[in-house]
Amino acid sequence: MLSSPIKVTDRTKHVREERGRSPVMANEHFILEACSTCHIPGYLIVRPREAVDSLSRMNPAALAALGSTLAMTTAAIEEIVRPQRVYCALFSEKTGVVHFHLFPRTKWLKSKYFVAHPQETKISGPQLMDWARRVFQKPISGIDRDETWEKVRGWLRPAFSVRQKSSRAP
Repeated sequence: MLSSPIKVTDRTKHVREERGRSPVMANEHFILEACSTCHIPGYLIVRPREAVDSLSRMNPAALAALGSTLAMTTAAIEEIVRPQRVYCALFSEKTGVVHFHLFPRTKWLKSKYFVAHPQETKISGPQLMDWARRVFQKPISGIDRDETWEKVRGWLRPAFSVRQKSSRAP
């Protein structure tokens, strides 16, 4: 049985400090933000509005909306960024608070990875993501991340408003 959300205070400093950023989009249970530590276009962090340290402690209504929120956000990334794959990961190592990484693996990123790792012949999603998070900590020349976010926001706006209206219907 799922317990009620717990308040995670001592391990949320990193999350609280980043809240000054404007979210890409939000719904009743989740906030979608651009990753602040890696400048890959389309890389989003999906976090619940109520901080919890485990999925088992997430509000049942938020938990019920999690799958569709991740699916709609992935669809927006696929439509706007056109990646070969979108990785979805829950680590919570840095903050201890549940949040999801939606990380687009594009052809461009894959080619950069293989140039940096000529001995590699196959992609390992976790290794590529870890590498990208270390390498692309600053804005990428010639890539307008804000434009990508505006397009993702525009794609999600109708989907989120329809979903919110339908979720309130009896």
